[in-house]
Amino acid sequence: MPTTESRTAIRAMLYMTLGVFGFCVLDALTKRLTEDYGTWQIIFLSRVVTTTAILLLVTRSHRSIRPLQSRFVKTHLMRSVLVIATTWTFFECLRYIDLADAVAIAFAAPLFMTALSGPLLGEKVGWRRWSAVSIGFIGVIIAVQPSAEGIGYGAFLALCAAATYALLQLWLRPLSGREVSHNIIFYSTLFSGLLAMFPAIAEWRWPDTTGWIIVLAQGSCSTIAQTCMIRAFRQGEASMLAPLEYTGLIWAGLFGYLFWDEIPTLQVIIGACIIIAAAIYIAQREAKKKAG
Repeated sequence: MPTTESRTAIRAMLYMTLGVFGFCVLDALTKRLTEDYGTWQIIFLSRVVTTTAILLLVTRSHRSIRPLQSRFVKTHLMRSVLVIATTWTFFECLRYIDLADAVAIAFAAPLFMTALSGPLLGEKVGWRRWSAVSIGFIGVIIAVQPSAEGIGYGAFLALCAAATYALLQLWLRPLSGREVSHNIIFYSTLFSGLLAMFPAIAEWRWPDTTGWIIVLAQGSCSTIAQTCMIRAFRQGEASMLAPLEYTGLIWAGLFGYLFWDEIPTLQVIIGACIIIAAAIYIAQREAKKKAG
């Protein structure tokens, strides 16, 4: 008979797998939307759907919006700037590069987190993790496929998304254990949606029936994926769950091939493997540091 700990670990892994799959579906739907709509409009509409979904879930569970009250509204507002930066750069890069390429480059986020945790948070990063970061960035250079003219615009945007996402996660650490999960999702989507509203109006184009269906599906995937991720990390160790995050490259490659006939190049695959290996090693080292 499986123990309680093993059942909890299995649930965490299932939630993580579902969360990763949900985010990959979201990315694929976003790439489809970029064919017809501006990036700001896509961000705004997705935020409207996600914010509404969270409101409905909270009011249904608690019959009140009081659980959404927060002591960290100012912090959430400042984080929303990074949310916008991350979302815009990643959504925009999907116009220019293959889905799997964008996801592979975005995997550099843990490398940026480790590199920035020292100067920004005063955390001590040992030589082993610095070595892994250095090797990982070699993988990034391989994956972005620089030419004589430099890095392509789409790859540059994906790399910027990875960097701002790392900053976003580092900014989240002071809230860890002090703010409830649904508030973190709610305020980041609410404030980033408000920030995106005005540029969205400037490029507005009314979606047709297909567009509305995709927008609703995209926003729903965002809500479900974020919820699954939060439940996964509540029930399982980050070092155990980290490798599952990289199954996203499989889904991204599959969706890219099925819907856009995209096939990742060998160079991207090699670069992604180096990035993933370095990121998993960093996660394992951080887990040992916390345990020790």
